[in-house]
Amino acid sequence: MRILQPVDEDEVIAAFLRTELDSERYGPKLRGLLDRYGRDESVLRQPSLASTDDNAYRRALLDEHRAYERREGLFDGFPERVEWHRASLTRNELLELRYINWDWWLRITAGSRGPLDAAARIRAGQVAGVTAAEHEPIARALAGPGAPELIAATTPALSPVVLVEGHVRVSAAALFPELVPEELEILLGVSPEMSRWSEF
Repeated sequence: MRILQPVDEDEVIAAFLRTELDSERYGPKLRGLLDRYGRDESVLRQPSLASTDDNAYRRALLDEHRAYERREGLFDGFPERVEWHRASLTRNELLELRYINWDWWLRITAGSRGPLDAAARIRAGQVAGVTAAEHEPIARALAGPGAPELIAATTPALSPVVLVEGHVRVSAAALFPELVPEELEILLGVSPEMSRWSEF
């Protein structure tokens, strides 16, 4: 793993929301919140990080959507102070990322939280309702033009590295590693208190 340069938390929030907008599970709720406040999707799809007002809106939106500021749900125990960076992972390092500590990811990996274990179980037909074929276009788009970055978190030791956002995309990469570039940039949060995060 190579740490490339620091990034502002506002950029991470924007990347998280942009990806959630296209999620089958979370997109409808997020679009409903945008409609409620009369905001266009462009505030997420083409974020202006130079706009203080837009950054404040996205932060409040992420809190309403996923309790980010309140540090509940997915973000329960997530450190208040995190140093965010752009980092580069090799393909092998990407496939060594861990899923969050949620029941679904524990179940499909037989407890390991490893994407390669999930991929093996999916290919073996052991994950009901999930196929390898449906992941192929996701793997092809992983590093495509304009693709949002994966978001992960770790301690200063840089191990383990746990996904914050991008689980389905990493599953697709594990199923079709030949479609993944040799190196991929991600957004990486580093904190000595990251082990307190409930999903770490």
